[in-house]
Amino acid sequence: MSDLTELLKEAIIIDGACPLANVGNHWERWIEGRATAIAVTVATNDSIESTMHKIGSWFKKFRKYPNKLLHITSVEDIYRAKREKKLGIIFHFQNTLPFGTDLNMIEVYHKLGVRIVQLCYNVKNFVGDGCSERTDCGLSEFGIKVISEMNRLGIVVDLSHCGYRTSMEAIEVSKDPVIFSHSNVRAICDSPRNLTDDQIIAVASKGGTIGINGFPAFVAKKPKPTLDDLLKHVDYIAELVGTKHIAIGMDYWEGMAGISSEEDARALYDSLIESGSWNPKDYPPPPWYYPEGIEVPNKLYRLAEALLDRGYSKQDVKNILGENLIRVFKRVWK
Repeated sequence: MSDLTELLKEAIIIDGACPLANVGNHWERWIEGRATAIAVTVATNDSIESTMHKIGSWFKKFRKYPNKLLHITSVEDIYRAKREKKLGIIFHFQNTLPFGTDLNMIEVYHKLGVRIVQLCYNVKNFVGDGCSERTDCGLSEFGIKVISEMNRLGIVVDLSHCGYRTSMEAIEVSKDPVIFSHSNVRAICDSPRNLTDDQIIAVASKGGTIGINGFPAFVAKKPKPTLDDLLKHVDYIAELVGTKHIAIGMDYWEGMAGISSEEDARALYDSLIESGSWNPKDYPPPPWYYPEGIEVPNKLYRLAEALLDRGYSKQDVKNILGENLIRVFKRVWK
């Protein structure tokens, strides 16, 4: 048995940011990619009504595909998904907008199975400033209360898309480890969506993780980044804080090349720019080609081979693929 075959047999692969999985049956692509569990984006700029609709649609899928899907609300569920060869589904918010200004809603969503919540999505909300906001004002008083309530309930605080001060203050305020579910290194690729060295050091000091992101504009300043370009971010973080703080957050989404036509991708882009969710300075227009070799979720497992070829040990690779996130989940989930 080759090292790769043995590793894939043993490893738990968790993709920590999966917007595409919420669309149709694209979640099946992660099964082909040998994922054990994925964090599905069930809310971004959503109202309570649309968030409930998305969550409800997943409960229907759990009933329809009981031999393929497993709702993840605990670490034991992840191990069960691995044993039973099912795809674990973790509910992930990429914004706190579905909370409104009502802290009680956080517990409602927790009871429905939400286990990871990103504080902001690029722009300002009730909690704090996003990374594309013209200001950098940090957490609001409400934001501090939101983090406290998430800590109490056992929901992972996610800081991707957050502004610099918002993220640094959240790391300080949180009693538990926090994560950047899908962010890369600013020193490698200069983008407000990527992280400065002190953000990387701060999240690592808290015991958290950084999920390597495949969205091309955050990997390299070229139309078609390579897998080597992506692994440069892994190398940088590993040298700065060690491999125990690296995870996966590929951010495969419905507008990407290989999934969407260029016409449909352009329509998505125009709507995101018009709504203000995306800033054209930070997000170039399509097509969006993910790193060659892992262009779509079906090929996610190839990241393991690339890391081994890069010289990372078998244990380092297993940590990056999923065990580092499991360590955080063990600390946070009640």
